[in-house]
Amino acid sequence: MKIKSLLISGFAGLLTLSSCSKFLEEKSQSEVIPKTAIDYRELLIGSGYMDVYQEPNSFIYFMDDDVDFFIERADGQDSPVGQYDAKVDFPYYTWQPRQADRNGVGDLISEDPGSTAYAQYYKWIMGCNAVLDNIDKAIGTDAEKNRVKGEALAVRAYYYFILANMYGEPYNHNPQSLCVPLKLNSSITESQMKQNTVAEVYAQVVADLNEAAALLDPLPIARKDFHINQPAIHMLLSRVYLYMEKYNDVVSETNKAFAQGAMLADLTAMPYANWLTYNNPEVEWLFGGNTQGDQSTYIPAAAFRATFDPADVRITQGILVQSNNGVPLVSKLPTGGQLGQTIRTPEAVLNRAEANVQLGKLSDALKDLNDLRRTRIPGYTDVSISDKAALLLAVREERRKEFCFEGFRWFDLRRYGMPAITHRYQEDLGGPILQFKLAEKDPAYTLPFPSSLLQRNPELKQNPSGTMPDRIGQ
Repeated sequence: MKIKSLLISGFAGLLTLSSCSKFLEEKSQSEVIPKTAIDYRELLIGSGYMDVYQEPNSFIYFMDDDVDFFIERADGQDSPVGQYDAKVDFPYYTWQPRQADRNGVGDLISEDPGSTAYAQYYKWIMGCNAVLDNIDKAIGTDAEKNRVKGEALAVRAYYYFILANMYGEPYNHNPQSLCVPLKLNSSITESQMKQNTVAEVYAQVVADLNEAAALLDPLPIARKDFHINQPAIHMLLSRVYLYMEKYNDVVSETNKAFAQGAMLADLTAMPYANWLTYNNPEVEWLFGGNTQGDQSTYIPAAAFRATFDPADVRITQGILVQSNNGVPLVSKLPTGGQLGQTIRTPEAVLNRAEANVQLGKLSDALKDLNDLRRTRIPGYTDVSISDKAALLLAVREERRKEFCFEGFRWFDLRRYGMPAITHRYQEDLGGPILQFKLAEKDPAYTLPFPSSLLQRNPELKQNPSGTMPDRIGQ
């Protein structure tokens, strides 16, 4: 089948939508048939990899406990309160059941199901599937084809992992609950697809990542080329196993990443603008759009900022309190048309540390914790923590600091047991300050599906979070 037609018809079969490959559009206005493994690798970049212009689930930035609405200034200057952007994002910030359908000023935001985060991820999944269905017939060496196939499997696995943590319940809470449909080929689907369970989606993610590793591990490691590589695959697999609480597997996968050259860097001597770029030798894969919402609207919460060591460069540089107006901003994240996400070595360190705590290997976990802190806090002195619960908390708090505003926290809170969260909201300066509460194990920890998707695919079952009454501030 011609690949352009394949991509369009396959995605149409899944969501009754259409999409086309940027790669193919740029090559020719007519249909193009990739022939070589190199062609398919370009097709994968154009149709399977995330682009720089968007991160479909960046709205989860507004939902966790690292953000707040208020700037601590009595005069109210530079406050987001009353700003249009703050009102637009109100449904996310307050965990409203119709957050996927209307913004905070009443505009419909999901009339076109193709604009939803759900559909964006499936569009890229279809790009991966198109490559996987055809790469074995390509012209090229086995090594060239294995590299393309391994990348496509790994990237597809990443998308399904994200979808599972958006629309399925936490794996360690209810793995048999409904999740999202698994679409594993690019053929036309005439019938609507039914949802798989969380356990089934995770099983596919693990299978894809393990197959990707088996294909790529024998090949030379490529770095700084915007393609997922072997250490990144093993780090991603360690993350999945951590969510599944398979702690021995977590340690095994992180050790493989270190054996392949993953390394920590001294951020105390590195400009913060380089942290999430290939100028940072910790970064194994750079991809995707910015994970942060409007930085002038939501700011790092004061309680969270207070958890940092005052000398920690992640607060003195990564979260920058500007001297001219006192507004705290997340300065480590890129702006404009720059790639904004990474898989990098500190995740391997912290995944392994958390797994070792759970395995009772406290000295190994403590070493990893101290090793990481030494590269973030000038003049750091190693600490000694002998209590298992205290060390687990310290490792998880270090994870929070290291990856704040990079899309980790909301998913981590889910696997930590879905704790209660409170957000303050004030519609306009001078108005009442309302408290909106997310209860422990609240259904909103699993996101609602947009109504437009439910209408297009009746096989999708709305999550309980989408059938709750509106949340009212107190």
